[in-house]
Amino acid sequence: MRYIYGVAFLFMTLFFAACSVPEQTVYFKDNRKTDTTVLLTQIQPYKQSLIQSDDILAINISSISDFTEKTPVRIFNDGGIEYTLTPNIGGSGGGGGGGGANQKGYLVDSAGFIDYPVIGKLHVAGLTLRQIKTEIAQRLKSEYIKDPVVEVRILNYKVTVIGEVRYPGVVIAPNHRMNVMEALAAAGDITLTGRRDNVMVIREGDGKREFARIDLSSRNAFTNPYFVLKQNDIVYVEANAATRQSNNNKFIKFYLPVISSLLALLGATYAISQIAK
Repeated sequence: MRYIYGVAFLFMTLFFAACSVPEQTVYFKDNRKTDTTVLLTQIQPYKQSLIQSDDILAINISSISDFTEKTPVRIFNDGGIEYTLTPNIGGSGGGGGGGGANQKGYLVDSAGFIDYPVIGKLHVAGLTLRQIKTEIAQRLKSEYIKDPVVEVRILNYKVTVIGEVRYPGVVIAPNHRMNVMEALAAAGDITLTGRRDNVMVIREGDGKREFARIDLSSRNAFTNPYFVLKQNDIVYVEANAATRQSNNNKFIKFYLPVISSLLALLGATYAISQIAK
């Protein structure tokens, strides 16, 4: 009889633990039951990204006076190497990304330079896209093109998302801006087994590595200085305590149905024995 009570207690413990999972999946849940006011927070501005080594830049030159220029504009658009860029992980329809698209670009070397047609070596590391556009335009205007129009983009502006998400991997942001929620959405969201209250952002720069944590169960996450991501950031979602315990104790995952069936069988056996008496 005591054995039956013990098994029943174990079953009920596991049952109520499972019922607590949905509560852990809620974002920004602080004061949601009592607070009816509209919370206003200052939106963090997106800062212009600074170019780093291994960034790939797409540079396109045009001119309204192309036909009267001594140096044809197309000369400046014939450089670069074709790179295959993989689409966002998961994609809007899920199921993982498809094939990549080939785009021409200039790889920033370890010293921070790109090799641009006609002009030659350009130091771009540490500059914003706007500063690079201004630098190239001034170089072209002084010697080659009267009215240059310069467009510069980062082809591989990426964030890596790992841990308890549906599609771990690399997320590419074509508009050069991304926050933590956008990165997690592109990765298929945090799974039921991931912690929303302790998301880690790992950032490298200036020869150092920074580790920051964001609590996405609180609305204060929006004011966290690491909520707005930078290129090459890593977002890590930790598994919750129940998942870690489950990984260390495999029988809970694989043998819970067996325990349930055994409990039902023991209960039926005990009931029949009592009736027989």
